[in-house]
Amino acid sequence: MSDNLYPFITGGTEIFIQQLINVQISLSEKYEVIWACHKFNNSEEIKISNLENYKKSLEPVLQENRLNTFSFIVKEIPGFNDLLNKFKPDIVHVHSFGSRTTINHIEAIKNFGAKLIFTLHTPPCSCMGNLLNASHDICKGELIDTRCTFFRLKRKGIPYFLAKLIAYQNGWPFSANNKNLLSRLLTSRKLTSNMHLSWINLMNQADNIHVLSNWGKDMLINQKISCNKINLIRTAGPQKLSNKKRLPMEDNFLRLVFWGRCKPEKGIHIVIDALLNINKDLPIKLDIYGPYWGDDDYSKKLMKKIKSDSRITNLGNLPQKDLLTKLQYYDLAVVPSIWMETGPLTVIESFAAGLPVVGTNIGGIKELLSDQDGCFLLPPERLAWKNLFLSILNKKIILSKFKPPKIRTFFDVESDFEKLILKNYSNK
Repeated sequence: MSDNLYPFITGGTEIFIQQLINVQISLSEKYEVIWACHKFNNSEEIKISNLENYKKSLEPVLQENRLNTFSFIVKEIPGFNDLLNKFKPDIVHVHSFGSRTTINHIEAIKNFGAKLIFTLHTPPCSCMGNLLNASHDICKGELIDTRCTFFRLKRKGIPYFLAKLIAYQNGWPFSANNKNLLSRLLTSRKLTSNMHLSWINLMNQADNIHVLSNWGKDMLINQKISCNKINLIRTAGPQKLSNKKRLPMEDNFLRLVFWGRCKPEKGIHIVIDALLNINKDLPIKLDIYGPYWGDDDYSKKLMKKIKSDSRITNLGNLPQKDLLTKLQYYDLAVVPSIWMETGPLTVIESFAAGLPVVGTNIGGIKELLSDQDGCFLLPPERLAWKNLFLSILNKKIILSKFKPPKIRTFFDVESDFEKLILKNYSNK
């Protein structure tokens, strides 16, 4: 169960689910699997007409008022109870918690009597300990209503002191469901509080919680979730290609590559700003692949910055099937995320392509790149990235130290989940 279906959404969560299901289907003597998701709206009917038989697209959920929406509560979840009664799952594996995977679903699963495994891909109701919060500090994940409300308001552009003031009161005498702007602002802490309560409700009802990184486990423990139900199972990647086609800087150019969403949390602005502060005569190039360019102010500002710089090329989306082969013709992957990635898949894809990585020294990126020869961990600051690029230009042999590590397969992941499944059955 998730908020979205692959291939209509090709984020890390959807790719993870698809790869795990591919393995489970190949082991048909062990598993019968259905991937369920509610449509975003009825206009999706044409797009989903050719789904595989293990994917079930349910009618759109019926949304509730503003307060309940923030609490992950909806009016109705059409078709979900019928699916439970027809398919009769022993275990429901939930990968999302949002507008289409809600408290209603969790209650339906528990009322049906199935065991519940929850995979923590993206915590929906804390700042994730990321660097997008208002203080630019890495928090520990504690759910503190006042602080989390302040961070949320600050990110929306509310001035610092006004955001602080709003976060310290609870909206009296306004209702959180009022539509006027003043009511919406002054009831922000009420929304945060309900969001936190629903999250803790989910965590407590889950029989097992799967995390992909140590920081995710630490975050949940800081939220007072029982460590006995938290299980670290790292993600897997594609099959490793043969030796990399390109030697380090063989044409005397340092060729960098970024692939992913053009969103602030992915941090591509750090790399762009670093390059814009390097002499244009130096032999360095950056190719960018991914969606959401031109969709918002963030991407439009970046497009304006790189418009007249021939070193930086935006190449649009890259089909997943072509990714690894394309990556082999670069010297260094850049993963400048400024939030706490869980996997992250981009690092593992780089390893599979034989490509060294430079990433920010936080979260899942740090966990994968620490002690990895030929890879680099940097703070999310343009000067540090600029200096690294200059160092490589002066001494390209640095890149030759990289030796791709062993990559986990999704058969490894499935084996780890089988242990969880056996654990669930033993407690049933």
